[in-house]
Amino acid sequence: MPADRGVPRRDGERIPETGNRGMMTNTQKELLQALRCFMQGDEEYHLPERFSQLKELCDLAAMHKILAIIYEMIRRDSVLLLEENAPLAARWKKSAIAEVMLQVQRTAGFLELYQKLQKEGVHPLVVKGLICRSFYKKPDFRISADEDLLLRKEEFETFDRILLEEGYQRQALDLNNLPYEIPYRNPRNQVYIELHFSLFAEGEGAYGHLNQEFAGAFDRCICEQIEGVDIKTLSPTDHMFYLICHSFKHFLHSGFGIRQVCDMVMMAKHYTTRIDWREIQDKLAQLRMDTFFSALAKIGREYLGCSWEKTGYVDYTQESVDCMPLLVDLLEGGVYGGSTMARRHSANMTLEAARRGKKATASSVWSSLFPGVSYMKGHYVWLCKYPWLLPAAWVMRLFGYAADRKHTEDQSSLEIGNKRVELLRKYHVID
Repeated sequence: MPADRGVPRRDGERIPETGNRGMMTNTQKELLQALRCFMQGDEEYHLPERFSQLKELCDLAAMHKILAIIYEMIRRDSVLLLEENAPLAARWKKSAIAEVMLQVQRTAGFLELYQKLQKEGVHPLVVKGLICRSFYKKPDFRISADEDLLLRKEEFETFDRILLEEGYQRQALDLNNLPYEIPYRNPRNQVYIELHFSLFAEGEGAYGHLNQEFAGAFDRCICEQIEGVDIKTLSPTDHMFYLICHSFKHFLHSGFGIRQVCDMVMMAKHYTTRIDWREIQDKLAQLRMDTFFSALAKIGREYLGCSWEKTGYVDYTQESVDCMPLLVDLLEGGVYGGSTMARRHSANMTLEAARRGKKATASSVWSSLFPGVSYMKGHYVWLCKYPWLLPAAWVMRLFGYAADRKHTEDQSSLEIGNKRVELLRKYHVID
C-alpha cells in the first residue's frame, strides 16, 4: 500500500507542494485536503497511512470550527480506527454529533422565528450563516454560532417586540440611540441573532466606509428557499462582495479562518455568472482590496478545488500573487484570528496602520498596548459604568497577558502585530 493514500483532486492532481517548504505543516495540509473533499461533496477522505498528528488535526479543526466536517470525512479511516486512537476518536465523535445536533436545533428555531417575522410584515435580510450553509451538501455540518440579520430601522420596533415575545433576551437599550449591533439569544433553543442596521460599524475609520458600497441593498435583494421557507438575502453580487469585505474587516483586526474562504468558494460555485464579477473587481481595485482577494482566490483554486473560470471570475494577476503568507496566517489564526490572546491584542496595530494607510508607527504600538475605552469595554464590562478606571483595566490586561504567556510559547502581540502589518503591505492594503 502506498504511503500517501490521500484523496486526489477530481482532475487527478493533489494539492501542490508549497514553493517554500515547511511553511505549512502536514496537519494543515491534511485539514485542507479533507475540507476540499467535503466541499466537493465527497463521502470520505483517507489520511496518509502513517499519519501521526491526529490530535493536532482534531485541535486545528476545533480552532476553525470545522470539527464535525473533518470527523465526517475521516470517520471511516483506518488511522482513526487504530486502537491507540480510540479515546480521541470517541471524544471527537461525541463532539461532532453534539455540534451537528445543536446546529439542526438552531436552524429549525431560526426558520420558525423568520416565518413569524414575515407574517408580521418584517423582512430582515439574512447574511452569511444560513445562506452560506445552504450551499454545502451537508449544511448542518457547517456550524454557525449565530445568524446575522440586516434590518431597516423603521422595522425595529415590531422586530424587537416579536423576539422578546418569543423568549429572546437582549441587553438594555436606549431606543433613541440604538447601537450598531444588537445581540439576541434564545435560551430555549440556543438561537443567537446579531441584528445590524448597517453591515459595518459606521464609526470605524479602517472600514466603516464600506457601508456606502451596499447602498440600495434592500432594493436589490433576492429570495432563497431554505427548507421550504422563503428567506430574503443580499443579491448574488452584493453577497459575494460582502463576504470579501467581511473577511477584509477581520483581516484588519486579528485575522480570519479558512471557513470564510470556503464560503466564498461555495457561493461562487452556486451563483456563478449571476455574480457581476466586473463590478466586484472594479470596487476591489478602488478600495485597495484587489490583491487581497486575488490571494484568496488563489487559495480557493489551489487548495480548495475551485475552478474560478467556471464561475465567470477571471483574474490575470492571480499567478503572480503569493498566497502562502495569507494562507498560513489564516490557518494559524483560526476563526476571526482568535487563536491566542496575543494575536487578538495585535489587532490594534493593524487597525491603526489601516486607518493611517501606512506602516505601523509608535502610535499604533501604543494603541496595541493601551487601547481606548471603547475597545476595552468589550473585555471589561465595568468600564461602561466607570470609564475613568481605564488605567486600571490596562494594568489588569497587561498582567493577564503576562500570565498567559508564562504557559505558552506564543509570540508577543507586538511581534504578531508587526508581522501582520507587513502582510497589509504585501497585499497592497497600505503603503
